[in-house]
Amino acid sequence: PPTIFCLRWHLPPVGGWAMGHPVAATGSPGASLRGLLMSRLANLDVASAVGSLSASSLLSDMRAVAGLAGLGLLLILFCVLLSNRQRNRRRPEHRRPPFGWTVVAEECVAEFLVGGRWGETVEKRGDFGRVDVVIPVNGKVQMKAGRIHRWALVMERLNRERPEVQLGIQGLDFEYPWRLVTTTRCSRSRDEDEMWTPRPGGNKTIHERDVVHLELDLRRSPGSFFMAVNDEPSELLFADIPIQRPVMPAVMLGGHGSRVRVQAASRRLGQEFDAAKGR
Repeated sequence: PPTIFCLRWHLPPVGGWAMGHPVAATGSPGASLRGLLMSRLANLDVASAVGSLSASSLLSDMRAVAGLAGLGLLLILFCVLLSNRQRNRRRPEHRRPPFGWTVVAEECVAEFLVGGRWGETVEKRGDFGRVDVVIPVNGKVQMKAGRIHRWALVMERLNRERPEVQLGIQGLDFEYPWRLVTTTRCSRSRDEDEMWTPRPGGNKTIHERDVVHLELDLRRSPGSFFMAVNDEPSELLFADIPIQRPVMPAVMLGGHGSRVRVQAASRRLGQEFDAAKGR
C-alpha cells in the first residue's frame, strides 16, 4: 500500500567524509562511530514509524471523523426539531382546548357530528327544517363566578345558503342568561329579546376561517363578555352577565356542513379593552 512520507532531518556526520573531504572526529573513534550510528538509527526509527501509517489506517480515521460529524449533525437536527415541536405546542391550535362539545338537547343529537381528539369540532348534519331557526350545541364545561373564562372559535366552514352562526353563552339546561352574537352582522341578543341589538360600530360579518376570541369575566357582578375577531381590537359585547348561576358556551347552527372548532385562547381581551380605553 502507498505510504505517507515525512521530511527527515539528517544530522551532519560526526566522523567520516563530507563533500569528499575527511572530517575530523571529536573524541575517541569508538565514540564517534557510536554517535554516528545512533543518529542514523534515530532517523531510521522516526521514518519507519511515520511510514507505517498506511492508507487503510488513514481511511479508518477519516471514517471515524465522518461518523462523529454525522452524529453532530443528527444532534443539531434533533435539537431543531425539538425546539419547533415545543414552539408548536405553545400555539393555540396545538394546545388542548378548554372544552369539548356536547349536544344537551336529546332531540338534536342526530343534528350534529362531534369530532376531534378532544371533541373540539362540531359540524351540522343536514339543513334544519326551519330556515329561520338555528339549534344549539354546548361546551362541556360549567363557567362559574370568581374566574375569567377564555376560549376561541374557528369558523372552519360555513354553509353558503345558510351562513348564520350564533355564538355566546347559555345557562345550564337552557335557562337564562342567554347572551348571543350573530356572525352575519355581529348584532347581539339577550334572553327573550325578539329584536337584535345592532353592533355599536356598525355591521360586521364574520367569515369562514375567521377566529373569534371570546372572554367571559365573572370575577365581579355583573360579569362582562368580550369578543375580538382575528387580530382586530377587543370589543365589549355585554356588561350585564348575572353570575349567580353557572353558564356554558353555546354555538347555534342551522345550515348543513357548517363546522366550528374550539381552541385555546391566545389573547387577554379584558386587559386589551381597558388599555385601549386608558383605564
